[in-house]
Amino acid sequence: MFENLRVIFEIVLSVAFVISVVTYAIYRLTFAHEVKANIAANRDNLASLAKKERKSLRHHLLTQVINTPYRKTVYFFADLFWVLLLVVVVRSFFFEPFIIPSGSMKPGLPGLQVDDIVLVNKYDKGLRMPITNTRLTDGNPIKRGDVLVFKFPDNPKIAYIKRVIGLPGDKVYYDNRNMMINGQSVALQKVGAENDDVEVKTTQGITKQDEGFTVYNETLPENITHTIRYANNFRAGYPANNWTIPAGKYLMMGDNRDQSADGREFGLLDDQLIIGKASRIAFNWGCLKGDGGCDRFAKKIQ
Repeated sequence: MFENLRVIFEIVLSVAFVISVVTYAIYRLTFAHEVKANIAANRDNLASLAKKERKSLRHHLLTQVINTPYRKTVYFFADLFWVLLLVVVVRSFFFEPFIIPSGSMKPGLPGLQVDDIVLVNKYDKGLRMPITNTRLTDGNPIKRGDVLVFKFPDNPKIAYIKRVIGLPGDKVYYDNRNMMINGQSVALQKVGAENDDVEVKTTQGITKQDEGFTVYNETLPENITHTIRYANNFRAGYPANNWTIPAGKYLMMGDNRDQSADGREFGLLDDQLIIGKASRIAFNWGCLKGDGGCDRFAKKIQ
């Protein structure tokens, strides 16, 4: 649902912005000077009025010039230009909200929960062109352990969020719960346990089932530690694999290792598909619906 909303919003925003650009140009080239002249002629009168009366008079002066359906339509969309320009610039080059659709980045409170709305920093790792996603600046290097939002390689209309495990030049070996990076074993330290509802396939269809998980601190090279979890009663069915990561590619994995469709499934991520770095949790959608999650506000993503 959320991905459909994101795509629809992108299309609506793009169309509305193009319309506003065209109508703003038409407005400036045609009757904008009449509006300015009418207001300038009444400047002294406007200055002598209280705020409420001044606003009312300005509206009256506008309607004297914007007095046909054509002019009303042009002015309406032209008036949106600066607001839409700000939205487009911020969303394209600075921050974009992203709603977590699944539990692939759990566990626990430090992890990302379903319906978290995160802010994606789109300039820290380099500015990119809207639509084509072509890099404009290098930005800060992508580091191991960064949590990135990116376009799903098999369907770029869908956005995914995972953690960077392998960098260009790395050799990574992963066999279910054993990982080696450049010949160095990745250490796991058990820190706790938790239960969670997971979706399982039955003869009656998909149902939710309570499952136990073991929570670990995973320490990657460069002494980067974050929390992950493995299921107690089932394992992700990914075969053992070796990756030698070329330039411009990254190996991505979810922190909820047995419930994450990630690089073990879709392969290496191309730099061209990266949207940005997930920086903070804005809030949780469930809080707005009364389902809890109100303690997630402004938490830093690690």
